[in-house]
Amino acid sequence: LDKCVKSGAQVVLSRLAIGDLATQYFADRGMFCAGRVPEDDMHRVAFATGGMVQSTVNDLNDEVMGECNKFEERQVGNERYNLFTGCPLAKTATIVLRGGAEQFIEEA
Repeated sequence: LDKCVKSGAQVVLSRLAIGDLATQYFADRGMFCAGRVPEDDMHRVAFATGGMVQSTVNDLNDEVMGECNKFEERQVGNERYNLFTGCPLAKTATIVLRGGAEQFIEEA
């Protein structure tokens, strides 16, 4: 965990679960972490931010770290979304559609 903090990262994403102790450790140091992130989402974030998905924390350096102008976690209804904005290589946008029933969303 300390290697992640020393790397200067502000956001840590993992495909595996992140335990309560590690989550609190990061939060105490002003970092955000999310576990069980789908592989497709990991690669999409890595591409947009210019970072690289890592399988170990032993070689964290500026070359593998991504960047964005702003990161925020937003709750929309019962769902939470992690928003990375101002990414240097982003070529997409996300639109969140909500409706009273799934039928209305499908029609949109």
